[in-house]
Amino acid sequence: MNKTLYRLALGAGLGLAAAQVQAQVTLTFADWQVPAASTTKEAAQVFMDKATELSNGEIQFEYFPAEQLGKGAEMLRLLQTSVASIAHVSPAYITDKFPLLTVSELPGMPLDSCVLANAIYDMGQPGGLLYESEFKPNGVRMLLSGNLGPYSILTTEKPIETLDDLAGLNIRTAGGPMEMTATELGANAIRMSGSETLPSLSRGTLDGLLWPIPLVEDWGLEGELTQMTPNLSAGSFVVTYSISDQVWDGFTESQQSALTEAGKFATQQYCAFVNDTWASSRDRLEVTFGIKVSAFSDGEIAKAQEKFSIVHDKWIEGLKGKQVSSQDVYDDFSKRVAQ
Repeated sequence: MNKTLYRLALGAGLGLAAAQVQAQVTLTFADWQVPAASTTKEAAQVFMDKATELSNGEIQFEYFPAEQLGKGAEMLRLLQTSVASIAHVSPAYITDKFPLLTVSELPGMPLDSCVLANAIYDMGQPGGLLYESEFKPNGVRMLLSGNLGPYSILTTEKPIETLDDLAGLNIRTAGGPMEMTATELGANAIRMSGSETLPSLSRGTLDGLLWPIPLVEDWGLEGELTQMTPNLSAGSFVVTYSISDQVWDGFTESQQSALTEAGKFATQQYCAFVNDTWASSRDRLEVTFGIKVSAFSDGEIAKAQEKFSIVHDKWIEGLKGKQVSSQDVYDDFSKRVAQ
């Protein structure tokens, strides 16, 4: 090869290498969940691995779990102030910003995690009611939707077999509709983040909690609980991984496609995991940790369903006057999960 051709080849090679370096981007990912949590292992990690794979290595991540960059209520602000590019945004912690997104946290909804996740995902995409009413105004875009599965009643001492057994008990909730549900069922609803729950149980300031059974061990709560009532769902908890519009707009079309497809993939992977592990987690809590199972009778479940209807009505009424009607969001969501 003559010198001229060599220089051209070398220049082309260096130019290609430079383009590859410029194309690679590392995204800061903020999460309030702990590393042991199923959302971390079965959703966040799945999403990151898939996005890196689909982008041919162009998209990399620097992941900060366990509130390293901020608490659950601060995740949206981290996106809006460019501290993080992607964050685990949970509407129950910021109901002033995402009140309508909590529609899938209402009690008495279908127990299939994929049904709930897919409905929220579709409504949260451009053109959907939740995107137009909440994601777009807050300057973020949903990449993944999920939920932690049905929340059950678990207590430190008292078995719960009737609604009357809940009267006066201090029960932890995640906020949002779950707080209304606990109150309507007769408990004292105590709103707190996941990280505050174990210390509060240990100190005896909580008598129990509404919590997803598969996540009891993730947060190390099994040693403080002795009773569970798993045959009534007191609602759920929405999980979204969202990206700021500013970061999104800076990506190439192929990078946007990689993130979108990774989000769809992780949405399905995680909801399937939640569905598949609920029963085995319940059995493990009973057999391995001695947490006793109580059950509501059909009559008590019917009473609870009447209470749940009141919560639904209060949710709709309390969010009237929004730019997008709470009734429209409720009807759209209910139609989707009924299919």
